Amino acid sequence: MKKKLPLKTKRVQKANPKKPVRPTFYITTAIHYSSGLPHIGHAYENILTDVIARCKRLIGFDVYFLTGLDEHGQKIYEVAQKNNYSPKKWTDYIYTKFIELWKKLQISNDGFIRTTDKYHEAAVQKVFSAFLKQKLIYLSKWESLYCVGCEEAYTEEEAIKKPDGLYCRTGHKLITKSEPSYFFKMSKFTQWIKKFLLSQKTFLVPPTRIKELMNTFINKGIDDLSVSRLKSSCKWGIGVADDQKHVVYVWIDALLNYITALGYLQKNDKLFLHYWQKTPGEVVHVVGKDIARFHAIYWPIMLHCLKVREPSHLIAHGWIMAEDGRKMSKSFNNVVDPNALVDKYGSDLVRYYLTKEFLIENDNNFSLKKMQELYNNDLANNYGNLVSRLIGMVNKYTDGKIKYTKGVKLDDQTKILIKTIKQTIKTYTTAVNQFKINVALNTVLELAKAANKYIENTKPWTLFAKKNTGAINNFLFYLTNAARTITVLLTPVLTNGTKQFIDQLCFTASQLTFADLLDFTKIDGHCVAKTSTPIYNRL
Repeated sequence: MKKKLPLKTKRVQKANPKKPVRPTFYITTAIHYSSGLPHIGHAYENILTDVIARCKRLIGFDVYFLTGLDEHGQKIYEVAQKNNYSPKKWTDYIYTKFIELWKKLQISNDGFIRTTDKYHEAAVQKVFSAFLKQKLIYLSKWESLYCVGCEEAYTEEEAIKKPDGLYCRTGHKLITKSEPSYFFKMSKFTQWIKKFLLSQKTFLVPPTRIKELMNTFINKGIDDLSVSRLKSSCKWGIGVADDQKHVVYVWIDALLNYITALGYLQKNDKLFLHYWQKTPGEVVHVVGKDIARFHAIYWPIMLHCLKVREPSHLIAHGWIMAEDGRKMSKSFNNVVDPNALVDKYGSDLVRYYLTKEFLIENDNNFSLKKMQELYNNDLANNYGNLVSRLIGMVNKYTDGKIKYTKGVKLDDQTKILIKTIKQTIKTYTTAVNQFKINVALNTVLELAKAANKYIENTKPWTLFAKKNTGAINNFLFYLTNAARTITVLLTPVLTNGTKQFIDQLCFTASQLTFADLLDFTKIDGHCVAKTSTPIYNRL
């Protein structure tokens, strides 16, 4: 009889039907490798994940957002040695640099994991031992072309041939390695993962990634995965409890972080039961497309063997390229430093540009010129201009107070604006739930354009000249509701600017609830600031 893995998880208690429960949403970035300082790719992934997390919180989800660092491996050992650090002191140093950048970028993560955390190391050893007992892991010989930089094995067909040898796709020279290693029987689950991926239509985002994985890896049959290294060749890793000669190799160690960070196999596993095991509830990973196969193939298989649910979605985004389409590299002198970007332009613009202009399904070229144009067109001329005009008109026409006048017939321009507000909220919600953040932002900026157009078409200055008080009151009432909607929907991205606009518009917390955006009466009798200060000045 087949033994079951000795890793049981508690049953999740059913929610009390009398008490309203918010749906859970657990989202993670990949854990970033601690071999070097954070770069623009790290910034993009964390900003994208942060904006999704903030949007889901806004529309009513119970969100937990995790990020962290992958701190084991021979490359880290070698980099630490080169810089005269111990591996732990090196990873401590890199940790401070990531934390500093996340603060600058206003990243709102709830949890942060380092794979050198003792609770994680203990859980990894338990899982490895359980797989051994289940005979899902076996000892054999590992022989391969290997990239120390990527910590990845290559076949000769996958390697790039150059006159002086074979190279990986990121430009590192490959070495030939051969040593005893433990292997996970991934090949045993080829048909299972194929069925899983084909049946879970919304698992991969974008869905085109499924075809890539099928053609490149699954249809040919999955190879068993090397999951250990000898301590003599990898001097920095989690020791295998059952064999002191080996350390756990990257993918069992790294992938398990998503559940160990929540308390899996620990005394306090409430977060794990609540955010991972609870159904209905979403579990979402955001990673670069280069590591999609590890998350889309190996990770679901491991979870299947552990009797733990698979993730709901895997967002595999493209890379950030230089403006000329080349890969960013120090040798090309085209690397973008995210710290310098924030210092010069502020976090709002960096966040806005990377989420509005960069499509998940594409490799995207970074352009300072495009970023500056976007700032001027969207933030200064459109949104910022709208708020400034609104505050000026409310103070000029109604002494700073929003007043709704009953019995005034809605004109066609007002009907169009109301319809646009309603459609914006609907489109925004759908786009966020489909992880189409650029679509969500585009629809909000279209509302801002519509609100500015509403001013031009209504010509409130003529209504004021004619002393048409009721029409003026209602014009400003609906325009303010449009500005309120725009401001609320932009808060997940423009974390600094929207706070300042909220202060100038004098909105209270009760007026900024997403669920009440269509309750226009929330601002009846509301007063705005006497003066407005431009938040987004043209560059």
